[in-house]
Amino acid sequence: MNKLELFIYNLVKNNPRLKRRIRDVYQRMCDLVPVKRTQSAYRIEVREDFFFGFHDKCPWSADNQMLLAHRFAVPLRMPEPNDIVEVGYFSGPNYRDFKGVGSTRAWNWHQGAMLQWVGSSGNIAFNDYDGKGHVARIVNKVGELLLTLSIPVAAISPGGAKALSYSFARLHSSPHGYGYANGVDPEQESLLPSKHGLRLIDIASGQTQLIFTVADIAKIQPEPSMAGAFHYFTHCQFSPSGERFVFFHRWQQRSNRQWTRMLSCDLKGKNIFIFPTSGMVSHVAWQDNENILAYARTEKHGDKYYLFKDRTDEFSIIGEDSFNSDGHPSFSKDRRWIITDSYPDRFRVRYLILYDTKNKKRYNLAKLYSPRKYVGAKFEDLFMCDLHPRWNRDATMACFDSAHTGTRALCTITLGNLNKVMPQFLT
Repeated sequence: MNKLELFIYNLVKNNPRLKRRIRDVYQRMCDLVPVKRTQSAYRIEVREDFFFGFHDKCPWSADNQMLLAHRFAVPLRMPEPNDIVEVGYFSGPNYRDFKGVGSTRAWNWHQGAMLQWVGSSGNIAFNDYDGKGHVARIVNKVGELLLTLSIPVAAISPGGAKALSYSFARLHSSPHGYGYANGVDPEQESLLPSKHGLRLIDIASGQTQLIFTVADIAKIQPEPSMAGAFHYFTHCQFSPSGERFVFFHRWQQRSNRQWTRMLSCDLKGKNIFIFPTSGMVSHVAWQDNENILAYARTEKHGDKYYLFKDRTDEFSIIGEDSFNSDGHPSFSKDRRWIITDSYPDRFRVRYLILYDTKNKKRYNLAKLYSPRKYVGAKFEDLFMCDLHPRWNRDATMACFDSAHTGTRALCTITLGNLNKVMPQFLT
């Protein structure tokens, strides 16, 4: 964002509907300026009619030989209850051979079916709808069903032994595109659920345990804006050790004004910590077991990328001179490099971004056009195609979802060893 755009954004950022209307009018005016659909110093491999989903899960198998993906034949609209997508993985040269291992009715455009590897086992987990409620399926790489969990998974621990779960049916009532179009929230009429919240799953046995309810967390350091709001949990992530996790507690007023706070705790729901943010946290990535990167707001510094130290009020600003808008970050294996992205600018161009934490330098790896049709006519139309970049296991490749060809697609680029060959970039 330039200075004028940033000024206007800060004026309207707490009014989601007005912010979207202004953005849409502004971008339509700028549509008169022709732009290139693709600019990159790297070769981009495109797989149309496939996508992966969110930035917080690695789609590559432990040996880097398989790349998870969803295959879809659904029109460009919000998912409907009986819409089905196929789940599977790519393998072979340039990850071009697709093998389907199942299908699901529990998915969305932003996070898919929470498709993910179960540790290094080679087994694959994804959420599904069984006609009564949301469940999770675990299959092997030839598609044989190994286990059905009684509740859906949000995140699986790095070792593959545990998983976290919250209500995706409840998320369908919030206008953020993270819920599923089917299923019933048993506490739909309750603004503050007192019977469900975060659950821990033991994957080997399938047993589940309620860690705490949404109401339990709302009682901790309550804020005035929580009164009369619709509360829910979202965005769980295990630490690299799997001993702690972070999650978002969100609440939303009838005006669609939303507040978020980020918390961490251990697997027993003890040692809960509320991070020192002020009303907004969007996307996070663990750097190591103690430090968490988040695009967030603080009272003193506003909206920025912050590196928070868990269980303390300590933080530092990351890329203060390189970023002034939100993105979806992930750390490389050695924790030096951050890959992230941007939302469409005035010309509907998204940036694929690499940031060097050692030299504090930003590299624009690609500029990718986002077609107007991926912005729905209604506020509730949330089928945009965010890049959501993700590293492979050794940080020599990255994959991302993009619609720059006119169709949603799973894309990959090969970066090589960034500690030996500096990245190529666009100005």
